[in-house]
Amino acid sequence: MAGMIKSASRFARTFITLTVVVVLLFVIAAPVLADETQGDLAPEMDVFVQTSDTTRLFLQANLIRNLTENSTNGSVGVHFDMTVKPIFRRRLREADWERDRYFWIRIGYQYSGNLDSDKGSSIENRGVLEGTARAALPFEFWLVNRIHVDLRFMDGDYSQRYRERLGFERKVVVGGVSAVPYAEAEFYYDTRYYAWNRQFYQAGAEVELTEHWRIEPYYARQNDQRSSPTHLNRIGLILKTYW
Repeated sequence: MAGMIKSASRFARTFITLTVVVVLLFVIAAPVLADETQGDLAPEMDVFVQTSDTTRLFLQANLIRNLTENSTNGSVGVHFDMTVKPIFRRRLREADWERDRYFWIRIGYQYSGNLDSDKGSSIENRGVLEGTARAALPFEFWLVNRIHVDLRFMDGDYSQRYRERLGFERKVVVGGVSAVPYAEAEFYYDTRYYAWNRQFYQAGAEVELTEHWRIEPYYARQNDQRSSPTHLNRIGLILKTYW
């Protein structure tokens, strides 16, 4: 009982602290971002349900609040993940897919649209294909490489988008709380323009609240030569649950 109370207390302290920090970032950054370039606030909920030793379902829902245009986009998605158990390093067979496994793939579907527009607003149906590979580095760092393909149907028009993401991360423990700070860069190729038109940079930390719950605040910067405004700043908060 004492252990459960201690765990709940740690959960509450960590959650309240992170929530206050993120809210302060929103309050401080929102006016600046809105004045200088497009600014977004992006809350998200991710649900992972393990279906076998090597497969799981990933359910996703998010909102993106555009501070510049005072509009809100929303999306929902369902995905199927599959990983390969390591042959030589048996310790990794039961490890967290996203943190210790060497390779896993994802197949999914996403539906998104503008929640504030009239009936004629743009709607996107998107197929998702993705592969993630990881490699251990010195000093307990990890190199993470993700290749992602979007199969996009927007208002009857079909296009493809290829995304290459490279990142670094390292697990740390502070005050008994496990966290994984990370930094990553992603590059987009869009067949509508036949060009590498977008660069997306993100830094944040995934914090373990309990065995089943994690929270991930982050900051992201986007440059897109085919959009207006060209630059975007985003502050996001992802709540994750694993079952």
